[in-house]
Parts: sequence; structure tokens; C-alpha cells
Amino acid sequence: MVIANILGIFTFLYLLWRTLKDDYHYEKIFNLAATVLLGFVLGLAVSTYFDNYYWFWIEGFGILVAFLIVIKKQKMKFFESFEGLTIGLVTWISFVFLGDSVTKSSLSSFLAFWVCLICIFIFFFIKSFYRGIIWYKSGRIGFAGLLTAIIFFLIRAAGSLFYTNTISFVGRTDTYLSGTVALFLFLLLYGLGKNNEK
Repeated sequence: MVIANILGIFTFLYLLWRTLKDDYHYEKIFNLAATVLLGFVLGLAVSTYFDNYYWFWIEGFGILVAFLIVIKKQKMKFFESFEGLTIGLVTWISFVFLGDSVTKSSLSSFLAFWVCLICIFIFFFIKSFYRGIIWYKSGRIGFAGLLTAIIFFLIRAAGSLFYTNTISFVGRTDTYLSGTVALFLFLLLYGLGKNNEK
């Protein structure tokens, strides 16, 4: 799992840089990445000390708080930055699922790994043509990241109904948590599509 996390972190850093390098100076991207990793470490410490069962959500909350703080401080656009964060984190957790499937011979983790790969494919596929979608009038950056995150959490919500013992799942409770996050992301996507401001 240590190797999986190391590979995931390096891939996360690369994809975050690749997504944002045309819009922001490398120093801002580095600060964003470093702060997000700090949020992850703090979330990891809290989840290890208090309740390791909810590690996915605690670490995710730490990452989100760190992300929101740094983009506000550096005056970075939310949707553009969120897109880099999404593809980076989905790739990172795919390594975690793959590592768990290998070390524990877990079928559910292997299936979760493939779900992440499908989400990664969807992200890059949508990224290449989203401006041509007729109903997406605003054409603003962020569509691919939000839709990928929605799909990820919807599949996670459905999967938690059948694979309650999968790593990072918190039983049936995950259905409500993931469903709530997916709904909130959908509202953000709807607002992004209605906003004609380029």
C-alpha cells in the first residue's frame, strides 16, 4: 500500500500540473499540490487516531478544506483547479484499489480499480469535446472534472449497496454520503452550464 500511495502521489502531482500548467505559474501549482498533500496528511493522522473506518471521508475532507483555502488565497479559479484535483485524485485512489486487490486478493477492490480507470477514460474523452455539447451553453472549463466526479460517486454509492467490505467503503452509510456528494456536484455542474460567463 505504501508503494501504491507513492505512485499515486507522483501521478497526482503530474496530472495536477499537466491540467493547470497553461493557466497558472508553476509556483501556484506547487503551492496547491503541497497544501492538498498537507490536508491529506492531516486527514490521515485524524483518521488513524480517531476512526480509521471513515478514512476515505476524513482524508477527503482534509484535502477539500486545504484545496478551498489555497485556491482562495492564490485567487485560482475553482472549476479549473477542481478539474486538476479530480483527475489527480481518481488516479491516485486507483493505485490504492489496485494495491489492495493485489495484497489481499480482493475482487471488489479490483472492480473498483477498473471503475477508476473508466472514470479516467471518461475524463479525457469528455475533455476533448465538451465545448461542442449543444446544451452546455457556457462552454466553461470544469465540465469534465465535475461530470467525472459525479460518475465516480454515483458508482461508489451503488457499489456500497453490494460490496460493503470494499476498502474505503463504510457499509451502507456510504450510499448516503456518496449520493449526497454526487447531488451537490450535479448542482455545481448545472450552475456551471447555466452560467454564460466565459
